[in-house]
Amino acid sequence: MRSVWMTMLLGVVACGSGSTVGGADAKPLPGDAPGGDGVVTAFRRCVGRPFTPIAAAGFATSGGGFTAALGGPVHAAEDVVVPSAPHAVARFAYGALTSALTSEPVAVFIDDCSGWRSLGEVTTDADGGVDVPVGQELAPGVYEATFEVLGDASIVTGYVWSLPAGTHLVISDIDGTLTTSDTELFLQLLNGSYVPTAYPMAPELTTTHADRGHVVVYITGRPYYLTQRTRDWLAGKAFAAGPLHLAPSTGAALPTNGGVGDFKKAWLEELVAKGYILDLAYGNATTDIYAYTGAGIAADHQWIIGTNGGMDGTNAVVDTWAARVTDVAQAPAVAQPFAW
Repeated sequence: MRSVWMTMLLGVVACGSGSTVGGADAKPLPGDAPGGDGVVTAFRRCVGRPFTPIAAAGFATSGGGFTAALGGPVHAAEDVVVPSAPHAVARFAYGALTSALTSEPVAVFIDDCSGWRSLGEVTTDADGGVDVPVGQELAPGVYEATFEVLGDASIVTGYVWSLPAGTHLVISDIDGTLTTSDTELFLQLLNGSYVPTAYPMAPELTTTHADRGHVVVYITGRPYYLTQRTRDWLAGKAFAAGPLHLAPSTGAALPTNGGVGDFKKAWLEELVAKGYILDLAYGNATTDIYAYTGAGIAADHQWIIGTNGGMDGTNAVVDTWAARVTDVAQAPAVAQPFAW
């Protein structure tokens, strides 16, 4: 599969050309599909299409203008993972204190592989958020959603992952798991230009899983306003494309079982409730083990790097993901309910 973020961004060429893998008129492929219909739908990658913003109209409220004057936009679009009833979610804020943009109109668009389709205009809520239904079911695939603040034409991008029940997922933490330590996050918070260091073979770990058919899901206790920086880091280091989920609040980011542990566990339990199969997980902290185990991932299907490796029956990893990459590369391919 096309497993790397940068390759994913080039997928719009296929979308525009009607390719059978990801194109606007992708056709079902022969195979064994759940339900006995004898076809497997091609996975669509409707991403990377150029977007032309609407001209700025000025803020609708005096409060909106005041908020925007506090500093640059710190918008964040959430990646949504759903088997049906897709929707697009984002939050809008400005300045160093991430002050919420409230009661302001936002235009929302989704690339459905035929071009940008408008989902209409919505007004931000008291937290600066919007949650917009797509209005139609989407074939298995990843669809880019763009949100534009009409006041100043600032935009943010997120992704809707339409994954049918039965999709096999691999779960990975980021800081201290893919990066060399949890302190990499704090360095990035202090210095926006700082590029966190990845563990040796961390990108290859994710791309090898993707090559074997897994969808890699990234879940992290980073605060939500670091969404775009995190996307940029994953892309720059050539990690596998996959849904990204950050902590929605300060409480959810606290490094305790009752903080980040419960945040991660609850979201993973939601994935299980939607019918997804969590095959295995990667982490480094005791809160990762707590969340993964609580969501039903067996200890021997958890790989923990660093000082907590091997705790509670997990698999211990030291200093590099190289040996694990070799093991994954030799594992059988995963059968997904779509042509990956």
